[in-house]
Amino acid sequence: MQKIRVWVMLVLGLLLSSGVQAEVKEEENLYVYKVKHVAPDDELNLRAVPGVDGDILVTIPHNGKGIVGTGKSRQLGRTVWAEVHWAGKLGWVNAYYLLEEVHTTNYNPGQEKREETLVQMQCAGTEPFWTIEVSEKKIAVKVADAEEYEVAVDFRKQSENNTSIAVVAGRRGNALTSAFLQKVEICSDGMSDKNYPYSITAMLNGRRVVSGCCSVVGAE
Repeated sequence: MQKIRVWVMLVLGLLLSSGVQAEVKEEENLYVYKVKHVAPDDELNLRAVPGVDGDILVTIPHNGKGIVGTGKSRQLGRTVWAEVHWAGKLGWVNAYYLLEEVHTTNYNPGQEKREETLVQMQCAGTEPFWTIEVSEKKIAVKVADAEEYEVAVDFRKQSENNTSIAVVAGRRGNALTSAFLQKVEICSDGMSDKNYPYSITAMLNGRRVVSGCCSVVGAE
């Protein structure tokens, strides 16, 4: 199944059930999904085990984004179930209701396939206004009261005991710029009604620390 490479994070199915179980499949790359085919007045159930009889751990909104796959899928009859992280919970959803947001390989067990794209985190905060873009190769920093700069990423690692957290870092001379990213249920930027699926705390040039919110995008 699909998943998004957790160097940025920290951070990360298909048809209808009749009871015959296939082996678990696992892929090496990580993907991020959003919900599809769910009505505005309905939600997607995250279950403890694959299948409609599994206990519901939490529900995902009809427009939920930033759903992080683990790389495991299981087929029950004609239905494919995908193992995902959401709101700090690990469980299974019917993969028919998932659409990949961005990905780094052409593998796709679903019916809808998108072109290969560069995964990138776009992060921002206020007072002062700043933006940080985190990709596999670089961290680009813009702060309202300071010069813009970029550093090449030379460290990226997922937390050993929490797969929703990762650290990405690079150096500019001897000064370290690092980003601590975490998948969260809601992150508010304090400026709008929009909620984001990731939070960030970043050290800039070894001198400043800022906090804010991030979303995942595809870049050319």
